[in-house]
Amino acid sequence: MKQKLTWMLTPLLVLFMTFSFAQEKTVTGVVTDQSGLPLPGVSVVVVGTTNGSQTDFDGNYAINVNSGEKLRFSYLGQKTVTMSVGASNTINVQLEEDAEALEEVVVVGYGSRSKELSTSAIATVSAEKIEAFVPSTSIDNILQGQAAGVQVTASNGRPGNTAFVQIRGVGSINAQTTPLYVIDGVPIPIDTERDFNPISNLNPSDIETFSILKDAATVSKYGSRGANGVILITTKRGKAGDARIKFSSSYGFGEMIPNNFDVMNTTQKLELERQYAALGVGAAGSLPGANATPEEIARLTSLDTDWQEALLKNSIIQSNNLSVSGGDEKLTYYMSLGYDKNTGIIKNIDGFERMSARLNTNYQAKDWLNIGANVSVSRSTTDLPRDRNNVQNPFRAMYDYNPYDPLFLTNDDGSIVTDDQGNNVYNPTRSGFPIALALQTEQEDTRNLLLIGNLSAGMTFSEKFSNNFSVGLISNRYNRTTRSISGGVLQGFIGDANFPGTQTDNLNIDFEYNVNNVFTYSDTFNGVHNLSASFLLEYNENIATDMFASGRGFPSPSIPYLDVAAEATSVGSTESRRILFSQGLFVDYDYDGRYIVSGSLRRDGSSRFGPDNKYGYFYSASAAWNIANESFMENSIFNTLKLRASYGTSGNQNIGDFQYLNLLDFANTYNGQTTALPVGVGNPQIQWESQAIFDVGVEFGLFNNRVNGVVDYFKKNSNELLLDRPISYTVGDENNSIFSNIGEIQNSGIEVSLSGDVIRTQNFKWTLGGNITFIDNEVIELVDGEDIVTGTFSDNILSVGEEINSYYIVEYAGVNPANGEPLYYDLDGNVTNEYSSAFQQLQEGKSPIADFEGGFYTAFSYKGFGLRGDFVYKAGNYIINNQLQEGVAIGNIDSNQRTDAFNYWKQPGDTNVLPSPLFQGTADQTSTRFLEKGDYLRLRTMTLDYNMPRDMIDGMGLNSLRFFVAGQNLFTITDFSGDPEVGLGSAESGEPGDVGFVPGSFNLFSYPNTRSYTFGVEVGF
Repeated sequence: MKQKLTWMLTPLLVLFMTFSFAQEKTVTGVVTDQSGLPLPGVSVVVVGTTNGSQTDFDGNYAINVNSGEKLRFSYLGQKTVTMSVGASNTINVQLEEDAEALEEVVVVGYGSRSKELSTSAIATVSAEKIEAFVPSTSIDNILQGQAAGVQVTASNGRPGNTAFVQIRGVGSINAQTTPLYVIDGVPIPIDTERDFNPISNLNPSDIETFSILKDAATVSKYGSRGANGVILITTKRGKAGDARIKFSSSYGFGEMIPNNFDVMNTTQKLELERQYAALGVGAAGSLPGANATPEEIARLTSLDTDWQEALLKNSIIQSNNLSVSGGDEKLTYYMSLGYDKNTGIIKNIDGFERMSARLNTNYQAKDWLNIGANVSVSRSTTDLPRDRNNVQNPFRAMYDYNPYDPLFLTNDDGSIVTDDQGNNVYNPTRSGFPIALALQTEQEDTRNLLLIGNLSAGMTFSEKFSNNFSVGLISNRYNRTTRSISGGVLQGFIGDANFPGTQTDNLNIDFEYNVNNVFTYSDTFNGVHNLSASFLLEYNENIATDMFASGRGFPSPSIPYLDVAAEATSVGSTESRRILFSQGLFVDYDYDGRYIVSGSLRRDGSSRFGPDNKYGYFYSASAAWNIANESFMENSIFNTLKLRASYGTSGNQNIGDFQYLNLLDFANTYNGQTTALPVGVGNPQIQWESQAIFDVGVEFGLFNNRVNGVVDYFKKNSNELLLDRPISYTVGDENNSIFSNIGEIQNSGIEVSLSGDVIRTQNFKWTLGGNITFIDNEVIELVDGEDIVTGTFSDNILSVGEEINSYYIVEYAGVNPANGEPLYYDLDGNVTNEYSSAFQQLQEGKSPIADFEGGFYTAFSYKGFGLRGDFVYKAGNYIINNQLQEGVAIGNIDSNQRTDAFNYWKQPGDTNVLPSPLFQGTADQTSTRFLEKGDYLRLRTMTLDYNMPRDMIDGMGLNSLRFFVAGQNLFTITDFSGDPEVGLGSAESGEPGDVGFVPGSFNLFSYPNTRSYTFGVEVGF
């Protein structure tokens, strides 16, 4: 009996002991680097499971694990460590730097390459920097001041608008100069002529890094699409381990950046009218200030209206993002949802709204097969008014409307006039156009649906042979509806009482797919000779469809559909297709990681060019020397020291379609029949614009990489530029010209980037960094050497030997101190009191392009607290200040004025004054009087945040908790009268795609830039 009991108890005892040893417990610890500093974000995973965690800001972690299991600690740039779980509940780990892992940080064209072995000038903007600028409604604005050689200027302050981005200067005169954006391998089509740019529909919170390709070593791989530089966007990926859930939410408000000048109040404006009338200025004689009684002046003064306050509001800015990521050793995933809203600063306008979703997956199907799939979808809407320089622009109205004109009409007793329904009646003001009402009746809204997808298959046949195949697509559906409802303000000007209300619907659909295959051979010989060769095949097709329809006569403003229109007024549609087929060969070689050479050759065939010039060849050669890897550099202060150089070519095919064909226009009729008219003479010899790019640079890291820097010199020649060559009037071209490859321009400069940890201790860190780009540009060749006058208002010029888009305006000589008359220089340099547009002359050394620009930042962190400030600056550029011109124009005395208008000539001997109002005929015209330097320094973003320590949030079930407050455009230092950050002056006067448009050349009441404050929280589970 005793023996039987023993046999029965033994299995139970073993089971009990097994259960005891396998009992789950919580293990905590701290992960530090080799210097003993805490490492945040270290992945801690139980080997063989999906159970995982990560360290907080102070390097602390906590994870539930069974005794006997193993924990794997991994972090980018550090060697992975595996620890067994024993009896102790505390496991502290110190990671060591992994040189090989640190190398894998550079994303290049059609793949990646170790930073140490890269021969190219690549600037990377990391997630840390992106985080400082989120929330932002457009991803390109994030790049401002973040990378040397990248010039970014906000087009204006309109929510959802993209920025003007140029890499290493102006790359073309007539072709598009926007860089090529590639998102997870999918090229994004941008068409400025059709006002088509889907970049604003991407969620910045999904982005992991920007990689900006600037020199021939990488942009040549993109051939005819690489001339303007390439921006590679890598979105976030999942990591093996337990699911990581992150939710972020922010809320804030924005306002127009305050003016650095004053506009007049009622008392001041009435006084200026009185003075002008006393001088005999005819236009002032009928204004209230000229002859109003004291009682009337008192009444008008009581109506004093701040039109900026009447028309504008504080915007509401919201951003909410949820992401879930994780996986195991075979499958990883990243999912996200995003919602962003910015109401803008115009009253009665809803503003910009975007919803987005993303799913990125990666599956190791076989040891030799890896499959990746990325898909994102976003939808945005906006009802913001278009940029106009007329009475329909609220940003012009708030400066033009007289302060004694109130928002609503008033009775003699000061009460507000109401209509039959008891609604307040808006004041039409002296313009006859009540803009506050028009914003409600003249409606415009846009809807944009963007889908981006990519499927890839990576196959490893052996250690030497591999292949990557991918298919990417982008579908963008853009709708715009413009309405003037029955009884609306515009109906009184252009409407028909028999057909109340008008509406136009536009639909633009872009569908593009990209198929590429890269076959790679790589091998190592004798342990030191490393060779890699890749062969590319790529096919790209774009199909663009545009449709529009208009109607009039609507039974109710509440039914905004053309189906119910009484009469269709117009309808039309177009479709275009373009194809690009490419082959490429990319070769990389290095000797022992010290001496590196790379080369590329690409052949592009484009449907945009005729049979004789359909194909273009683009090449590059580059070399680098890793000096720090030499034996004589051992024990030096340099961790990295690399000298590199590159030369190569790229092209620009961003021109209109069918330029090689004779074109007909079918927009006219004759005897009721469609009629074809010749409008363009084709040039069968037209070919690619091309660029030759030379770059030499040095990269260095000092004192255990506490100081890092890059210095580059570049020279970029853009030749075979497409310009209009004059032809005979009898040929039949509507412009009497033919598009030909004639021109050449040159950009050259120096880029410097520096960053360093000034102080780095366990609890405190202070980092400084910045970049600067010095750039020179010159026109080298034009048609027969003849100058070309350009610009929206013909105020710029292209002239051989001069800066690109130099100003071409009449030169102001000041005010005659004897009589207050404005003076000018004629073409012979003589001072004259006459003004003539024939006196326009090139202003040497003055253009909208800055001599240097860049950005710098400073960041502090102390025990979970962080403070970071990012500054941007620009100097050497000039801007025609049309808003100043309008604000002091004598002829605008019936509108409100700037207080500067009081500073006019009053008596002999007056200097540094405005011309006398008696000389309006020659005083108000455009001249260098209104050409101002656009230098500025701006605090672009400041962020204060706090990451709560792990021991404070463990009981909440949270992995991380961060609070932050951020401000954008907090202050600006400038001598420019107004906001010096000018992109669009007035979109309907001139915008990208318009002939002669020059970004940043003038201001003219475009949507103002805004200053904002946001407060937010990020929670990790």
